[in-house]
Amino acid sequence: MSLTLSQLEFCRSLSGEALAAAPLPADRLAALESLRRACEPAQAAAVMTIRDLRRRARQDGKFPEAWAERLLATEPLLQQASSIRLAVYVGRRLARVAGASPVWDLCCGLGADALGIAAAGGRVRAFDRSPEAVCCARHNAAAAGLAERCTFDVADVTALDLPAGAVVHIDPDRRAAGRRVAGLANCQPGESFLRALPLRTAAGAMKLSPSLAVGEVAGWEGVAVEHVSEDGVCKQLLVWWGAAAGAARQATVVAGDGLDPRATSLQAGQAPPASVGDVGRVIIEPDAAVIAAGATDDLAARLAAGGTPAWRLAPGLDWLTADAPADTPLARCFGVLATAAGREADVAAAVRGLDGGLVEVKPRGLRLDTDALQVRLRGPGTRPLVVLWGALGARQRAFIAERIG
Repeated sequence: MSLTLSQLEFCRSLSGEALAAAPLPADRLAALESLRRACEPAQAAAVMTIRDLRRRARQDGKFPEAWAERLLATEPLLQQASSIRLAVYVGRRLARVAGASPVWDLCCGLGADALGIAAAGGRVRAFDRSPEAVCCARHNAAAAGLAERCTFDVADVTALDLPAGAVVHIDPDRRAAGRRVAGLANCQPGESFLRALPLRTAAGAMKLSPSLAVGEVAGWEGVAVEHVSEDGVCKQLLVWWGAAAGAARQATVVAGDGLDPRATSLQAGQAPPASVGDVGRVIIEPDAAVIAAGATDDLAARLAAGGTPAWRLAPGLDWLTADAPADTPLARCFGVLATAAGREADVAAAVRGLDGGLVEVKPRGLRLDTDALQVRLRGPGTRPLVVLWGALGARQRAFIAERIG
């Protein structure tokens, strides 16, 4: 349900917080009835929603558990919020560049990015046009013990008088008619404001959809582009500028503890095309950020420099292969057990011959109904297998493999 400002204010009150933390019957209707005996029906519904959102925040690991236990959010705000791990990764750089000055956080949402900057040692002036978002952000900063480092105000960010030396973070709203969108034309603030922001401020970072076509920002003056992944999923396309900018184009994998993340980066577009050859003992799947950044050849070059020669299975196919596993956060490795032609019957026979049980299908360069295939290919055995099914030029090949590590 959509939460109003009055409902959110109730949920952050002492009474609302007590109800959100109170033990309730497992049955949802009984729980709601119990809440209605303690407060107004609209307040009870809001408390139920907050309990649901906090449970989801605990499960998906976006925030430290203690923060998730007291999180104030709405459904859209929680969906768009950065994980604290990614927020701290970005926040460290912005806090370092800003020094004693505050970072201006525009379109702050529920405050995750502001908290990342504050947790990294920076100070933040945060703004959002939504009073509901600002209410949530203030509460979340207090719950995280970071309120002294942050201020939150309701404002139209396009009307703010930003200092020329401002260090800025912006996460434009990427929703249109209630659904998530990728293109700049559908962002709020709009494309003209976003394009001008790096030209009128000293430094900053802009968080955009990872599915945005890089060509939409490739022509911007003086910016660097970074694809960032977490847990194997490309989560953000970051546009950096000024003193905060790094390599012109790079991929970064962020992992580790939420408040003390570690990052592994790879500059893109620096290596010559990798050689092409037959499959080795291992197939190396580049991380989603590496693929999004177009850095597969750069990954091959880094692996070779580290003593693991790797090559492509086919031109343009974002799999590498080698005769030994690669020890890097920038990829996952699979030990090749068998190779089959790209016919389902041949793949099924290979799976059975390997005592296969559960099967995960990972296509590359093909459109496959992976859910249906995984059901049909499941064997009677106990061995979990991965089928890497790819288009190698004009032919299909399936590599039956096991995960390494």
